[in-house]
Amino acid sequence: MQTKSLRWLSATLAIFLFFGGTRMEEGMWLLDSINKLPLSSMKQHGLELTAEQIYSTTNPSLKDAFILLPGGTGGFVSAEGLIVTNHHIAFAGIQSLSSVEDDYLKNGFWAKSHDEELATSYTAKIVAGMWDVTSQVVSVVNDTMSLDDAAKAVQAKSRELERACEDTSEYAFSVSEMFNGVKYYLFMFEELLDIRLVYAPPGAIGNYGGEVDNWTWPRHTGDFALMRAYVGSDGKPAKYAKENVPYQPRVFLPVSSKGYVEGSFAMLMGFPGRTYRYREASSVQLIHDETLPTFIDLFKTRMEIIEKAGNSDRAIAIKYATKLRRMANSYKNYIGTLEGMRRSNLLELKRKQEEEFLEHVKANMSLSDKYGSVLADMQKASDEYRQVNRRNIFFTNMSGGVDVLRIANRVITYVDALTKASKQMGTEAEITPVNEFVAETFKDHDPWVDRETLIALILKSFEMAGDQPVNLFNQIVGRRTGAEREQKVRDFVHDLYEETMLATPEGCGKLLKENVDDINDDEFVQFARKLSAEQGPVSSQVSKYTSTIGRLRGKLLEGWLQWKGGELVYPDANRTLRFTYGTVLPLNPRDGVHYSMATTLGGVIEKETGVEPFEVPPKLKSLWLKRELGSYADPKLGDVPVAFIANLDITGGNSGSPVVNGKGELIGCAFDGNWEAVVGDYVFQDRYNRSINVDSRYMLFLLDKYSGAQNLMKELVIR
Repeated sequence: MQTKSLRWLSATLAIFLFFGGTRMEEGMWLLDSINKLPLSSMKQHGLELTAEQIYSTTNPSLKDAFILLPGGTGGFVSAEGLIVTNHHIAFAGIQSLSSVEDDYLKNGFWAKSHDEELATSYTAKIVAGMWDVTSQVVSVVNDTMSLDDAAKAVQAKSRELERACEDTSEYAFSVSEMFNGVKYYLFMFEELLDIRLVYAPPGAIGNYGGEVDNWTWPRHTGDFALMRAYVGSDGKPAKYAKENVPYQPRVFLPVSSKGYVEGSFAMLMGFPGRTYRYREASSVQLIHDETLPTFIDLFKTRMEIIEKAGNSDRAIAIKYATKLRRMANSYKNYIGTLEGMRRSNLLELKRKQEEEFLEHVKANMSLSDKYGSVLADMQKASDEYRQVNRRNIFFTNMSGGVDVLRIANRVITYVDALTKASKQMGTEAEITPVNEFVAETFKDHDPWVDRETLIALILKSFEMAGDQPVNLFNQIVGRRTGAEREQKVRDFVHDLYEETMLATPEGCGKLLKENVDDINDDEFVQFARKLSAEQGPVSSQVSKYTSTIGRLRGKLLEGWLQWKGGELVYPDANRTLRFTYGTVLPLNPRDGVHYSMATTLGGVIEKETGVEPFEVPPKLKSLWLKRELGSYADPKLGDVPVAFIANLDITGGNSGSPVVNGKGELIGCAFDGNWEAVVGDYVFQDRYNRSINVDSRYMLFLLDKYSGAQNLMKELVIR
């Protein structure tokens, strides 16, 4: 799961806290806010590091140990560039290296030396610096500009700042907006291009409990993996080469074997994905009424097809493992978010907050002129977007879920570029990128899954009949309904795949060597063009909405921040480096229900059913039964702790974030959030929020006692 979790206050207090006045544990803070946070209170809970040791603009600091990985976060845990992250963040890399013969997803992987470490396609980024560049970016905007012109000017200025820095530096640069364009930050990254797999536990450990336990506590998952960053012999970032050497980080995390107690201080940094805590009520209503239910329905349809194929063919299961896991994670999260929205009465909270804002604005003529209509304008934009919302989600699932359709769309882009250049055939240089895309797509492709997915999605489209039909599909089936309609769709899709050259890599290669007219005559290319023609107006309306609502949200936040006047607030998460802190705590989610703060290896054994996802590897069970736990058992628990919870404010993208104690020592690795707080992307829940973290002692136990990975144990600094 890409972990997410947030907290909850009472309804009255939540209204006050929406844009300021946060409690100690709330907030995904930009690092330049650390000196403004209640450090004295943190020290009372166990923080021993200074603000400068956590984040320094000039010297090595804790932040240098945290890195951006595809889909999540990681952290350096040795002087030789060893990285700890989640098993589910390394999952795509493990999957790409796996086969039926070398099934690392099932059996795990351990490199006994550097030479045995396996190259992946991953990259890692380290934040080397960050600066507030708001004044420079907004200097190109004035009140006479249209929304589109202002957005283009901001984008151009941002790119100008990035290029100016990159021209005189070896680093990469990126401008990120905060508060929907109220502020802008320039981030400087050191990008490492050679990341190799070092260690992954078997799937029965790294994904114990699977989707059954996903987004729930208690958890018993050893969700961690180890990778290593390499650079060229000159110490500079370089793509994979056998002669590359391990990267030497400025700071790495020692690993704690001492654990924690209830109330222990904990903190982390990471790259949380997206939160929507400042989202307007009209948008929340649309998300609740349509967006989440539609995604849930379509994801369920696609997942069932993949699962059916994978259950009878391990090769297919491996091919689709990453796609399925990501989809299943979002599917369950969306269900939990809907439930949380209803339970928290989120829509009414948002409306009340907006009423208070309008009362403040109307009391001041200048504020009323500037911000008085912004909420009404947002409601109007949302109402217009509602007309295409479900169709847009449907087209998104079509283009993302059907491989041959993705290939056809890529071929169309290629053909249209030739036509624009008045060419009839492409050169080798023009064809090669398309062939590379085709090869990458077919690497994890199964013909039956692809056909059945297209059939199922076409049939799903008829449920959107009425205000948002897909006319192309209505033309295909005519007036047919029920079984006759399904058979017509099946016949159509069967013929489509039989007649196209795009259904195989070889056919794609041959077709790309043909002239433009022959490529355009391909059945699937024609189908994709017709679908694209219908999707075009929808995409245009989506783009218009995105542009309009983005600027309106910036305007709303500008007014709201002025209203709150100087209170310390944090922007919504947007995959930029953030700091969060709190304490290790149990959970009392409902009346009469109490969850302890930690789970143990004994709990893993208790859950065993012998059937996936609750299969326990025989050696792991034997170690527990014989009490061969080494020094990793917690004295109070009398067992090896597997996972623990803390009230750390995180969300998707924080998966893999190392959790450290007040000394800066690794005590765990965040990997999930609890069901009661899944709605946390939209509302902070102090009572319910918990991050779920694999315990560092379980990691050490697995490396030492289960795997015998002494080369890795010797590399770690264990305290």
